[in-house]
Amino acid sequence: MITHELIERIEGEAVLDFKTDKSGIVRDANIRFLHFRGMEAILEGRNALDALVITPRVCGICGHSHLIATVKMIENIYQNAGVKIRISDKAKAIRQITLSCELIQNHIKWLYLIMLHESGKLLEKEPKVALKALYVSSQVNQLCALFSGQWPHSSYAIPGGVTCDPTYIEVMQALKILSEVERFIADEVLGCTPEAFNQAMSQNTLLSLKGDFGTVLRNFERLGLLEQGKSHGRFLVLGETQEIIVHLERSSASSDNVSEDISNTFAEGGNTYAKNALYNGEFFETGPLARALVQEHTGVSALHRLYGDSAVTRITARVEEMVSLCAHVRQLLTSLDLSQPSFITPPSIESISGEGLGIIEAPRGSLIHRATIEKGKIVSYSIITPTQWNLGNGTQTNLGVAQKAMIGAESIAKASLLFRTFDVCSVCTTH
Repeated sequence: MITHELIERIEGEAVLDFKTDKSGIVRDANIRFLHFRGMEAILEGRNALDALVITPRVCGICGHSHLIATVKMIENIYQNAGVKIRISDKAKAIRQITLSCELIQNHIKWLYLIMLHESGKLLEKEPKVALKALYVSSQVNQLCALFSGQWPHSSYAIPGGVTCDPTYIEVMQALKILSEVERFIADEVLGCTPEAFNQAMSQNTLLSLKGDFGTVLRNFERLGLLEQGKSHGRFLVLGETQEIIVHLERSSASSDNVSEDISNTFAEGGNTYAKNALYNGEFFETGPLARALVQEHTGVSALHRLYGDSAVTRITARVEEMVSLCAHVRQLLTSLDLSQPSFITPPSIESISGEGLGIIEAPRGSLIHRATIEKGKIVSYSIITPTQWNLGNGTQTNLGVAQKAMIGAESIAKASLLFRTFDVCSVCTTH
């Protein structure tokens, strides 16, 4: 039987095409994204600095990620043209603070609005709207806006630094908000201290946690999905470090090995606007699980050794990143040297020609911006988003990451829930 299912409650929309056998087990799955936005084409012919305003609007959730990738790409063009760009440690730290805040608020929304809600609905125990979680997410965005000026769609990061010049009072405000967020994560998400959470990961006792994260895992256990959703066991991180892990064997990675495949797109007679992103011709999972394994986070690594890249490991990795990023933001805030300059003026972009690459780790994984400019004008612009890595459509002999994770599920509803463990985003994908 062939069934088409519209996936909502994500950023944008997606359609899943399932083939099931007589017992309802999923034997094949295809993923389609039907909305075309054309952001790359919009950028061509414009001043390169216009990208700082346009690319944050690629997505309503991860606009900071696109901004930071863009500014890093422009700074890389300067460097490749032989022009030195100076950026203070203060400006670098502020960019990390805002980017980390974006990941934290994204993970909170995903846990409550998607994982808790959808898993409860399948058990006919649909929870109430998580107003407290939405409030805390807005608090994280307020923390971010102390430096970025607004959220979403900020353009505060520019070649040479940032446009903000925070005061000691604003740093104290940020720390106060962060304390509230940390308290929410400990009391509501985990139901324990971060230290107890790390111990539960290492000792495989996560199901005993009292918080909402524990509820999600128990929902998945009741649905028989806790150890389902396994994919290729291939992971990729292209941000600050560039590494791949294939069946627990790690090696260095290079963006030179990244390619896009358009064979399933409408341009080639297919049925989606989304291009596939491949590394050495294969699909790799990106995102919190990949980052945790590459960074050798003890608890997630222990879970992965037990359960592989299943739902329990993938969900836990995103929650663990939420916790670790709060600690990272606290360290950055407390060590911020306000006496340093926020911005060091670079030469005019109109004098610059060349190519550049900007790569960062966005909420869902490795994000790549690449462009060629001629005397400050954009000649070509390319964006490869995490959704292209995780939710690509392959073939029977080379399945996409989420495709493989869904095949074998007992029902379409359960396959759709496994699909959502990848934190689905549509609008970032269809350029």
